Amino acid sequence: MLVHFGKTEKLLNFYEDELASCDNCNETTVTYRIVQEYYQINSIPILPAEKYTGMSCDSCNFSNNNVISENAKLYEKLSKTPLYLYTGAAILTGTFLFLIIGAIYTAIIK
Repeated sequence: MLVHFGKTEKLLNFYEDELASCDNCNETTVTYRIVQEYYQINSIPILPAEKYTGMSCDSCNFSNNNVISENAKLYEKLSKTPLYLYTGAAILTGTFLFLIIGAIYTAIIK
């Protein structure tokens, strides 16, 4: 059986900010994108990993993936991590609980 384990990215949201300026050309046509990385097994999300803010300029096509600014922190807080990224963890927890309860139940019956 082939098991594919890896880290994948999900675009959560993007914000166009006309008050921030580009680091490269100082134009005010900047778009922030909020990206959530998560671990997955066979395309089933297990756990969210890291959330980061990327910035791109519409004028000069400059792009930066690790933006640390007040606007970036604000936009990260506004973009919540979707609950379905915890699907695999919930499935594994449910499976283990089912097995433990089944083992306890069979031990009580005997």
